[in-house]
Amino acid sequence: MAPIVIRNDQSATARSTAGAVVCPAAHLRLSSPAKRMNKDVTVFYVEDEPSIARLLTSGLGLFGIHVLPVYWSAEAVLENVEAAEFRQADVLIFDIRLPRMTGLELAAELRRRGERRPIVLVSAWPSPPEGELAALEATFLPKPFDFPDVVRTVRSLV
Repeated sequence: MAPIVIRNDQSATARSTAGAVVCPAAHLRLSSPAKRMNKDVTVFYVEDEPSIARLLTSGLGLFGIHVLPVYWSAEAVLENVEAAEFRQADVLIFDIRLPRMTGLELAAELRRRGERRPIVLVSAWPSPPEGELAALEATFLPKPFDFPDVVRTVRSLV
């Protein structure tokens, strides 16, 4: 697992195959995250790169956001849409560049099936066109992750 390391200066560093992500102390506010949360938030994450999945899971965990078991492919999600772990998520986060079916195609298929929960698409590649995101009612966040931005985005969607 790619650990999040809290240094003496209270900043956090997380390492992955994509490099290091540093979150300054001013953004962490680790003192008592439970007091600042008015609702528990659960995220369902689809990512084919295990180290990136661990990084996001650990990083969001620092902010009190629970990440459900990560699926490695869009096809696995579609086979398990009735599973409790999928149904209990508040926000769905999909990597765009997945093997075979992409995160964009997964979002489109779920919307076609009536899925209404917020969807966040993530990628190290450029953002899809605004029109495509709007049609999917989805938000885009770039990799590498800026944890305060991810937390703000997830919390704003619930």
